[in-house]
Amino acid sequence: MKKQYISKVIIAAFATSFWSCSADFLEPTVSTSKDVSSSVNTLEDLQGLVLGAYDRMNEPTYYGRDYIVFAEVRSDNALANGNSGRFVGPGQFFLNTTDAYPRDTWQQLYRVIANTNIVVNAEVEENESAEVKYAKGQAYAVRGLAYMDLLRLYGQQWTGGNLGVPIVTEFNSGDLAPARNTVEEVWAQVGSDLQMAKTMMDPTLDAGSPVEISSTAVDALLSRYYLYVKNWPEAAAAAKRVIDSGVYSLESASSFSGSWGLSGGDNIIFELAYTPSDNPSINGLYNIYQETNYGDIEITKNLYDVYDTSDVRLDLLGIYEDTTQKVTRYRMVGKYITPATYNDNVKVIRYAEVILNYAEALFQQGSTSEALTYLNMIPENRGATVYTEVTVDNILLERRKELAMEGFRFFDLMRYERPIPKVDNRQTFDATIPYGDERLAFPIPQAEVNANPSIVQNTGY
Repeated sequence: MKKQYISKVIIAAFATSFWSCSADFLEPTVSTSKDVSSSVNTLEDLQGLVLGAYDRMNEPTYYGRDYIVFAEVRSDNALANGNSGRFVGPGQFFLNTTDAYPRDTWQQLYRVIANTNIVVNAEVEENESAEVKYAKGQAYAVRGLAYMDLLRLYGQQWTGGNLGVPIVTEFNSGDLAPARNTVEEVWAQVGSDLQMAKTMMDPTLDAGSPVEISSTAVDALLSRYYLYVKNWPEAAAAAKRVIDSGVYSLESASSFSGSWGLSGGDNIIFELAYTPSDNPSINGLYNIYQETNYGDIEITKNLYDVYDTSDVRLDLLGIYEDTTQKVTRYRMVGKYITPATYNDNVKVIRYAEVILNYAEALFQQGSTSEALTYLNMIPENRGATVYTEVTVDNILLERRKELAMEGFRFFDLMRYERPIPKVDNRQTFDATIPYGDERLAFPIPQAEVNANPSIVQNTGY
C-alpha cells in the first residue's frame, strides 16, 4: 500500500514556501493558518500553485544547477576540478549521508511534489471545467517528472536493489513516516501521473509558451519515461505525436549556436524561465561551467574529441591553457552564456531529444532504416558526419554529442547498464565504475533517516 504524506507547505502568492527536513513539516499549513483545503478555491489559486512548482524546479538544488551537473560530473563528460570545492563529492562518487548535495536535492524535489499534490487534490469552483483540468494536468506532469528524477538519483535500480523512494500523493495524518516504495511502484506512479496529465490537458488550451508544461510537452516526457521502462512501442508513439504536431523543428547548423542565447524557439518544448530579477545569480550553471567564475565543472578532453571539426557544436566548447597549473581546460561555454543577468532559461526538453528518443525506440523495435533517418537528422543539422548504421553505441554517441552538459549522460549510460568510464586522469574517482556499483545511487539524506523510522538507507552508506 502506498505511503502518503505531504510536507509542511506555506501557501502564499505564487506558492512561495519552505520546508525543514524533519517530521515537523509533515502537516500542511498556510500563512494565514487556514486549512489547505479551504485556502485553494479558484482556478487562479491552482495556476499560482503550478507556477510555484515551476519556481521550485528553478532552484540551484534542482534544475537550476545541481541535478544537471550530477548527471555530467558522474560520467565521462565532465570532471570537478576543486576550484571552489563544489561537486567534488559527486565527482568522486564519494558522498556521505550528511552531505548537502543529496539532502538539498531530496528536499527540493519533495517541495515540488508538495505543490503538485495540493493542486491535484483540490476541489475548487468549476472543478470540471477544461481550464481547471488543464491546471491539474500540468501538476500531474510536473509530479511525474519529479518522481522520475527522484528515482533516477536515489533509487536502487542501477545497484541491483529494488528500493525506490516514498510515494507521497496526499496528506495522511495517520501515516507521517512513509517507507520507500519499490522501484517498480515508483515507475508505475510516474507513468500514471504522465498519462493522467495527457488525459486532462486539452491541447486547445496550450498557451504556446515553452515556460509552461503543454500537452505536447507531456508527450515528450512520456517518450523519455518509456525509454527508461523499455516500452519501445509507447516511446515511439509518444515521440511521434510530438513530431506530428508540426509545432517544433530542429535548429539549422547556422542557427544552432545562436539559439542558446534565446528564450523559446521552435526547438524548445519546455524550459524553466529566469529573469534579471528572478534567477540563481552566481549559483547557476553559468558560473559553475565558465572558466572565469567558480569554474568547478570542466568537460573532459574525451568529450571534446568526439566532435568532428566541422560540427557546429564545437562552437559551444572552449579551450583554456592554465599556465599556473600547467593543464589544458575544456569548457562548455555556449549553452549557458549570460554572465551579467544570469537569466538563461534552463531547457528541460528540447526537440532534438524527442528525435533521438524516436530513433532509439524505432531501432529497438527493428525499424532500422527509419531509425537511421531520424538519428541522422541531428548530425545533418549540425554539420557533422552522418551515420551509416544504427547501433546502441551510435545512439548513445549522438545523445552524448547533442545533449552534452544538459543532464543526460549518466542516466543514458545507466539505461544500458554501461560502466562509468574513467577517461581523464583528472577525473576524481579511482577507476572505471562498473554497473551495479553501490555508489551509483545517492544516499538517502541522514536527516530524513533520523526523522523517519520507516526509511531504509541505500546499501553502502
